[in-house]
Amino acid sequence: MTMTRKELLRLMPVDKEDVAAASQIVKIGFPTVTPVVKDMIRSMQVADSPVADVFASFFSKLGEQAVGAITEGLWQQNCVLRHTIIANVVSKWSLEAVRQIAGVLTMIATQPDDCNNDLCAILILLQHDLVDLQWVGGWVAFKKERWADRNDLLLRIEKALDNPEERANKA
Repeated sequence: MTMTRKELLRLMPVDKEDVAAASQIVKIGFPTVTPVVKDMIRSMQVADSPVADVFASFFSKLGEQAVGAITEGLWQQNCVLRHTIIANVVSKWSLEAVRQIAGVLTMIATQPDDCNNDLCAILILLQHDLVDLQWVGGWVAFKKERWADRNDLLLRIEKALDNPEERANKA
């Protein structure tokens, strides 16, 4: 079966809760849905989205067939999208599929974000033995030091919240 992008777009979910539409797109299957794969990935950038869960499950089962599209999604700067892809797609892939995106995961490992994608990427690389252990050890030490600095800042903020006089004197 072949379908045009226009036909497939009409079937795409209207919001993050439209699981029926997402399931219908998934049921059409790969490669027929190729014209809307980028749209499906874009739908996964919404936090707490049942539609994102349906699409992530679809891409996790595709494995190597989805490498190109998933790589494009990982290059996006949206940490929620990256987290959905890493935690719900790539974490379920075979060694062969993960090996194809090891370079992208290594790059993500060097870029901390609010979703801990850097650590999740390192863990996947470690699980598949696709990363130098000495390099990981160095990154872990570096990240622990940064977290200690960040924790100190958070403690100072908490102290300032609890002490209005100190805030007024420092301003």
